[in-house]
Amino acid sequence: MARPRKPTNVLELKGAFKAHPERAAARANEPEAEGEIGEAPDRLSEFERQCWDELVSSAHAGVLCAADRLFVEYGARVLAQLRNQVDIDPKLGIRFETVCARLGMTPADRSKVQLLKPKENANPFAKFKPAG
Repeated sequence: MARPRKPTNVLELKGAFKAHPERAAARANEPEAEGEIGEAPDRLSEFERQCWDELVSSAHAGVLCAADRLFVEYGARVLAQLRNQVDIDPKLGIRFETVCARLGMTPADRSKVQLLKPKENANPFAKFKPAG
């Protein structure tokens, strides 16, 4: 199994780009996560919406953004299926564990979570940086 890609901000903090500036250049056009996760989609059933709300409220503040909506929708559907079963299908349990891991909601994966910082909280002194 391949090692997961480290977030760009972690590599910056560790100084990895000083030693290998080509790695920074390869990530120069990386998109930034933007927008709020928002409300559950209308296409979900009432019970699935409750599962959506539970997942969103269980995720760490500042982690989810608009780009995560499809994944959280999938997670809400899986959680609803799990809750509706008397005997849990192991495959469904593994799917839900994967969803939780990707959202940083397991003890092991919590250490990998990087909080999203709104653009307005960027370096307040950046506007004073000399051009060039």
